[in-house]
Amino acid sequence: MKNTLCCAAFAAFAAGCAAPQASVGPSGSGAPGASAYYCARDRLNVNGANLECNWQRSIGEACSLTKSSVLERASLVADPQPAGRCNSGQWLVKAVPRA
Repeated sequence: MKNTLCCAAFAAFAAGCAAPQASVGPSGSGAPGASAYYCARDRLNVNGANLECNWQRSIGEACSLTKSSVLERASLVADPQPAGRCNSGQWLVKAVPRA
């Protein structure tokens, strides 16, 4: 029984790791009315009209999670701005969506 549970948990974890790249933003899966997205500055990749990074709804999640997602530049008030540092020293940027 214990081996079955371990195998099932590992399979669920592996499936989550293999998930396709997510898109976040006003039309994405984020909570409505959120004030900003945060990501690690060195992970920010500008790709035309898209900004790929480890975008998260909180500074704590941006400091600990690395899953990449995309924001459309047109959905933001301005380009990402400095947002301080993580405890690890990692610099962050902040993107504010249009209302």
